Amino acid sequence: MPKLSTPLLDIHEEKGASLGEFANWKMPIDYGDMLREALATRSKMTVFDISHLTRIIVEGEDSEKFVNWMVARNIAKLAPGWMIAPTAMLNENAGFVDDVAVYCLENRKYMIVGNAINKEKDFEWLSAHSSEFNVKIRDITEETAMIALQGPKSPSLAAEIVSGIENLAPLQILTPVKSDFGEILVASKSGWTGEPGFEFIGSPETIGKLLRHFLDNGAAPAGLGARDILRIEMGFCLYGEDIDDNVTPIEARYWVFSWKKKEEYIGKDALHRKIVEGVDLIRVGFEAKARMPIPRHGAKIRVDGREIGYVTSSTFSPMLKRVVGMGYVKASHAIFNVRVNVDVRGRLYQVALKDFPFVKPRIG
Repeated sequence: MPKLSTPLLDIHEEKGASLGEFANWKMPIDYGDMLREALATRSKMTVFDISHLTRIIVEGEDSEKFVNWMVARNIAKLAPGWMIAPTAMLNENAGFVDDVAVYCLENRKYMIVGNAINKEKDFEWLSAHSSEFNVKIRDITEETAMIALQGPKSPSLAAEIVSGIENLAPLQILTPVKSDFGEILVASKSGWTGEPGFEFIGSPETIGKLLRHFLDNGAAPAGLGARDILRIEMGFCLYGEDIDDNVTPIEARYWVFSWKKKEEYIGKDALHRKIVEGVDLIRVGFEAKARMPIPRHGAKIRVDGREIGYVTSSTFSPMLKRVVGMGYVKASHAIFNVRVNVDVRGRLYQVALKDFPFVKPRIG
């Protein structure tokens, strides 16, 4: 049984959601048809409950220096009212502790948003490295809620709640925001779908009212199943599936670090060694050439019967009407448009290696 549950559960039950466990949270997985929900996000507008994401506040005299030490992108010039995403906290071997977003709420006050599966790990990692810094670290995940309004029709509906939000630049934030539903802690022009969209964080009461308003005014409900389809179409990584403590940004081709960042950060030396020495495996996309079942995590990728890699994430894309996915192959075989085989329960299916994204993003 999941230990945690979205504070917006009653709304999802009213809307007929299929509920399930994800990263130790009870969350809405779909509302009857995740393919339809994914298409609605691309063509119209949907709203997702993403309250399971980890939200940690870091504040204090040394907060800028501390956060800059903890993440691989340069936040020294991150001004209040902006966020950096994606970036990552790396371990000493340059493996992913977590991939995160960093919000600058005000001078010397930041919010780090990470994956649900890493809630305890992220807090413990930050706390363990904070002793030499004058900072205070608070996990606000369970006292807040978070939703994402996504899709080409989302700007006009978001603007009904927050005047001018439609004119924000990508990754710009407003904090705090007064609304008819109560104070919103953060409203940002951001998302994880490749579509125009906005994310809202606040008290469960305020965000619950906001969710009901969006649902009553044209936004279709969408669950984590559709969110997974959308992120795979974009080629976005999911922690625990496509990246983990043993994978570096170089293998993942996940540019979560600043090439010219002069300041030290955890994992910097190991990351630079990877750049110089090269890697054995590289993350690539793949696209089915004919009908095939969706391969599971760990399915082998083969050439002429030889194993050259494995699948990490895959889905049926309702936009492309075919199976797409990602995985890791030997660097010597990471050539786009080359055809290889994926082994699904002992049967080989032909796919073409592809770069990301599979679907052109429309963020802006």
